[in-house]
Amino acid sequence: MIRLSLFAALLLVACSSEPLTELGSGLPATPTASASASSSAATPSPYAMEPARFHQLMDSLSEPDANFFSDNYISNETSYLQVASGLERHVKPDGVYLGVGPEQNFTYIALTKPSRAYIIDIRRDNLVLQLLYKALFDMATDRAHFLALLTGRPYDTTKPLAQGARIEQVIERAERETATEASYRAVHDEVLARLGPLDDKDRRALARTHKAFFDKGLDIAFELKEESFRRYPPLKDLLAARCPVHGAAKGFLASEASFRFLQQMQRENRIVPVVGDFAGDRALPNIAEHLKAEKLKVATFYVSNVEQYLLVDGAWWKWRRNIGLLPTDDASLFIRAYLDQGKPHPKQMSGHRTTTTLHRMAEFQAHEARYPSMLALATDSVLD
Repeated sequence: MIRLSLFAALLLVACSSEPLTELGSGLPATPTASASASSSAATPSPYAMEPARFHQLMDSLSEPDANFFSDNYISNETSYLQVASGLERHVKPDGVYLGVGPEQNFTYIALTKPSRAYIIDIRRDNLVLQLLYKALFDMATDRAHFLALLTGRPYDTTKPLAQGARIEQVIERAERETATEASYRAVHDEVLARLGPLDDKDRRALARTHKAFFDKGLDIAFELKEESFRRYPPLKDLLAARCPVHGAAKGFLASEASFRFLQQMQRENRIVPVVGDFAGDRALPNIAEHLKAEKLKVATFYVSNVEQYLLVDGAWWKWRRNIGLLPTDDASLFIRAYLDQGKPHPKQMSGHRTTTTLHRMAEFQAHEARYPSMLALATDSVLD
């Protein structure tokens, strides 16, 4: 695994009503008749996987857990929709999506419509967070219900949210009822029942993670474990963010279509969480081999600002090796997040500390020299 400086990378980055089968034998089943009409009517994807295959991949692709000094429950990248318009123009559906970190991946998945998605993070806690989300997508009857479940709030499912509800209305409806210990425990118990038996470490991580959302609600924000003067945006602000190009809300809960697409992907076991180091010897090489065997190509790889620490850490050539192993083509894209630490990006937007950009993976692979800085990398051949 990469030395501790890589671990800081993520610090700064910012179907069925039946229970999921236990982690030792698989995850969610296909939708039953109790699923919502819009979701149950969706045509099954040819890329769907059986629960046992999902779990086998989650295990076989992963590396050992790594220590980390941030919970990183949510993103801190306020610029994440800066590339929304570009992704819609440049990415064709049915490629493979790779990403890192928590909920911002769902927005990029909804925008790019991949066949499969693999979320790679050095912390097993992020894998557990993704399993929590998986269960909640399966349980939710609508977008507001999803947020109510995430924060442990009661929700009246007999009064469904209007399909055309704006994101502000979704948030308002989700927060309408007060969360209590009893309501949180009822939701968490159902999550546990759907996931089945977990080992003690994962069970504690799941409880700690879900409790953080219950304690702080949609005001939860990225936090460093060490005391810091900097304050980060709450989840509700990130969810309500708008594309700077055309002003539309583009987060993953902003539209019914995006939510239902993600719900189907989750129920079909097409979003696979993986524990892995971008410059490690197992996760990305294993994913590359798996994708080649499945005859799938990477369309989009959201790398956040992890490369900043690969440059410093001396792991750059392993990272380049791993990218070279992945099946890609001339259209494959990186999504990068640049963090202003005194040198702003030329495309940095007013009021934002992060800048999000698109880059061709082929141009990265053709660049023989090591980049002198993250700024040089983040400004090289920016798409659009």
